[in-house]
Amino acid sequence: MDSISLLNGINTDYVNSLLKNTETAETDNTNAFSGILDAAKELLNNTNTYIEQAEQAEIDFALGKLTSTHELGVIQQKANLSLSYTVAIRDKLLEAYREIMQIQI
Repeated sequence: MDSISLLNGINTDYVNSLLKNTETAETDNTNAFSGILDAAKELLNNTNTYIEQAEQAEIDFALGKLTSTHELGVIQQKANLSLSYTVAIRDKLLEAYREIMQIQI
């Protein structure tokens, strides 16, 4: 999974360092959340870029501009992995949100 997280510019060390900053002060909480939000936005943008590249590669292959089926497969697999990783992160965030909402004060 490390190669996938590096592919999208997000790794566990980065997220952990942002979360450790939340222990110091309220402003750090805002910065940590902002950092995680920015990382999620970047992940979505990268995923969208990979999907667009895969769609363009399919068109190029159909038009004969791209002749290597191996290259087409690599581009499609990169888009698929990126999308799967993004969906997994979304699912975990929703799960964490639901747990937080169930906490009784």
